[in-house]
Amino acid sequence: MRDTREAVNQLCSRLEESTKIKRNGKCKKFTNFVHNTKIAIDSWKFQDFDYGKEDVNLPVQARGFFTLNNEAIVVRGYDKFFNVGEKPFTKEKYLLEKTKGPYDVTLKENGCIIFISGLSSGDIVVCSKHSTGQREGTERNHALEGEMQLRKQLGDEGVKQLAQYLYSHNLTAIAELCDDEFEEHVLAYPRDKAGLYLHGLNYNSIKFQTLAISEVVEFAREWGFKVIDYLQIEDANELFRFLHECGKTGTYRGREIEGFVMRCKMNQDDDFFFKYKFEEPYLLYRQFREGTRQLLNGSPILSIKMKKNKFITKKYLEFAAKLFEEQPDLKERYRRGFGIIHVRQLFLEHLQETNGMNLLSLDAKLSEEMGKLSIMSMSSSSSSSPEETIKYVFVPIATIGCGKTTVFNTLSLLFPDWVHIQNDNISRKSKLKITDQTLKALEVHSVVLFDRNNSLYRERKQIFTTVAEKRKQHLDDFIDIKFIGLNFVHDISEQQLWDITFERVEKRGDNHQSIKSNKDKELATKVMQGFIDRFQPVNTEKQPDCQFDHVINLKLTKSDSSLENVEIIINDIMENFPKLIPTKPSEEVIEEMFKTSLEYKPTFFKDMTVKKPKKPLYYGIGIHYEHIIECLELIAENEEYLRLQKEKFVQDEFHITLGHVSNTKTNNKAKAKWTKLVETLGLGDTEAGKNYLSFFSNVRLLQVVINKGKLICIKCELLLTTDANKTKVDIDPINEHLHITVGCFPPTTAVDSNATLQALYKDSKELKRDGVYDLDNDTIEVRNFQAAIPLTHQQIFAFF
Repeated sequence: MRDTREAVNQLCSRLEESTKIKRNGKCKKFTNFVHNTKIAIDSWKFQDFDYGKEDVNLPVQARGFFTLNNEAIVVRGYDKFFNVGEKPFTKEKYLLEKTKGPYDVTLKENGCIIFISGLSSGDIVVCSKHSTGQREGTERNHALEGEMQLRKQLGDEGVKQLAQYLYSHNLTAIAELCDDEFEEHVLAYPRDKAGLYLHGLNYNSIKFQTLAISEVVEFAREWGFKVIDYLQIEDANELFRFLHECGKTGTYRGREIEGFVMRCKMNQDDDFFFKYKFEEPYLLYRQFREGTRQLLNGSPILSIKMKKNKFITKKYLEFAAKLFEEQPDLKERYRRGFGIIHVRQLFLEHLQETNGMNLLSLDAKLSEEMGKLSIMSMSSSSSSSPEETIKYVFVPIATIGCGKTTVFNTLSLLFPDWVHIQNDNISRKSKLKITDQTLKALEVHSVVLFDRNNSLYRERKQIFTTVAEKRKQHLDDFIDIKFIGLNFVHDISEQQLWDITFERVEKRGDNHQSIKSNKDKELATKVMQGFIDRFQPVNTEKQPDCQFDHVINLKLTKSDSSLENVEIIINDIMENFPKLIPTKPSEEVIEEMFKTSLEYKPTFFKDMTVKKPKKPLYYGIGIHYEHIIECLELIAENEEYLRLQKEKFVQDEFHITLGHVSNTKTNNKAKAKWTKLVETLGLGDTEAGKNYLSFFSNVRLLQVVINKGKLICIKCELLLTTDANKTKVDIDPINEHLHITVGCFPPTTAVDSNATLQALYKDSKELKRDGVYDLDNDTIEVRNFQAAIPLTHQQIFAFF
């Protein structure tokens, strides 16, 4: 069952090539030393959103993949598997037709994954998802904790025997580390239930090959692992009847669980996994946790985004806020990631409940009561009928030429109550921006079609933030707003995106408010390329995209896919929000409205070439988000970085500030530098926000600097700046220590990154070595990259 050295070497060559790709299949390589040895193994990791894409051909689909000397696979995780309905090949109908039993149904334990394997030397290899062994600057190391629990389970001699057994049989054992004393998740694992739950044995092979769950359970009992519950169901229809029945209670045999993992066969005899996650009460518990973190970060309860079960979540947050006032030590424990389950259980006790599903019934009751109150209130003050208690905002994620305006025009013609608001129709001088107009429209309409590209994280974040801040001026508290994401750029490469959209823009010529491909093709090309270069795809696993209540993936093809996208949206809404479209329009009516929308001619035009005599607040170098996230693998398990991630304080965008106008107020030297920057770089379009300029910089990332409890930043060096013609341009930054702020803990702000570096380098400009430096009231940790990381052709912007 071992692949040949040649086969593994060829795979590693493909993986190595994948590390050079810009995106769409880019691989991250990380070299680890096996604990207590000098043996180096390589970890290979792809971006989560690249798995399962039809147009992205990954060399291997494994999540958790380690090789030795490019000759042998030493650790092999499962091929990435998806939730029912998450991908076309996990739709229930497809699974019923294409998979075959028996179906091994296992409980989905709620911990962190641990891989265990052996080497020819007799050494044990214990890994977290992408690393093993010692990691500098890490206070919570999952791999070492897993190894410690394994040694506690088997003793040193038993661990040695396990390593020999796994090596001789070419296997990786896959377990879930569940221990609330080490790390809390959402479901409880008290001391008597804590440990390593074995749920898989994979062959260390390129092709995914795994042992049957019955053999896994036998192995677990023999080697002292915790055993996961499982059952076997022969028929697919019977399987889904079972899953849907369990989904009604969110439990199995009286125990709250996250869901199930199904193991079966597809394509003759290929091993195939898929999962079925319970929405409730697991998602409600996650919402409690995320809402509490926002509460601890200073967010008012009314501004905290609640996807569903709004009333019971609000009641929980009010309870938690009062509890933290009374027990500040509990508040501090929660900040560090402990007490999550305890606070939830105290809330259940407060309500005299023991079952989390009862919280959903209570939420429905509270919702009904609020609805009755609102009807009574409206009836007494007006003869008009009461408004719906749910409003919807449809938010596209797109670039220019994806067809969003055609789609929205068609939908607004089909459903007259759906208001279409176009950002391209709003003057730059207008005081009411698109979010203000959206809220005003929601006062009287149930749906707003928010027609803007929203291609950047910060633009999506701005929608959620502004609506939360201003909604009270327009809507009553009992009205809920749901955000529906329309993902126009899905399962498509950057080159395909450019080819399709540019061809469309060329065809429509000057029939657009701002992009005139006939009148000024050069400007149109520049604007479109800027959008595509900066595009940040939807990722519902992180902020701000996790705030979408629902995301619909659309199609983008060379033939006009807009009519098909209208159908996709209507069908999806009817399935997931049936009250919004009770009856589907006929095919004839949909096609007629679509043809009418194609005749649309804009009556408002923006001058994209206008320059105003306004000066920017600062100049910066935009840094691609993916570059920084990849570099931060260096501190992937550092406690400060993990806390930044958990508390959602990692920045949505990254940049290097070259100079800020505020620097010029008291410093004549800085004032002269600022004047020179403005003269050299110009002003761009002077639109609010970032205006990208025709200048590009090569920079080098030197080290990560962690000011504990305050911030994390990356010290940088400017190498070269050129204009659009690749001619060298001399610029003199105002900031003495160029840096990228990764994130800050309030009340610290990004400006404090500069102060941190000034304090660190006040005595010497020589690059600091790895280590911890105590400076005044700050503890600063420095982590140098193994080799300075060059980033080329990063675009400069002016911010107004």
